[in-house]
Amino acid sequence: MLESLRKQIKELESDIAGLEERISAKASEKATALARMQARIFLEKIFEPYMDGLCDTWGVSPEEGLRILIKEEATLGKIAKDNPAALKELLNQREIKIVVDIASPLKDVTNEWVNEKMDILFAVTVELRPELARIIAETPGGREWFSDSLTSLRDILFGIPKLDPVTA
Repeated sequence: MLESLRKQIKELESDIAGLEERISAKASEKATALARMQARIFLEKIFEPYMDGLCDTWGVSPEEGLRILIKEEATLGKIAKDNPAALKELLNQREIKIVVDIASPLKDVTNEWVNEKMDILFAVTVELRPELARIIAETPGGREWFSDSLTSLRDILFGIPKLDPVTA
């Protein structure tokens, strides 16, 4: 009888371990799905229109504009900082205000979140704009530019202050 109980306990422990593993896998799937949804909102509703608007202003295709930005190391944050009047006009547009409201859950993501989710962000970019993703991947410094631009764009749209380093 004691041996039978031990066997049942081992089976229960094995069942519990299996359930814990399945719960962990489900939680991971949900976290990935949430990250993909957030990435899609961020890229589709914020990054893509910003890039398209910038390139329209310059009179170049998004592909050519992206190459220029990466080559010049001109992140979207740097462009905004250098063009405060255009930034103010952009942020006051009704469409941008609506997008910012929709994407507001992203205002609290950290730079670490962006870096951790970069593979997901890039995969979603491949789905949305494969030609831009290819340029980001193939251009030296492209991935760094992409990460820096996404975090600076988040900072701009959600008013996250950036402290400039003190120079002596």
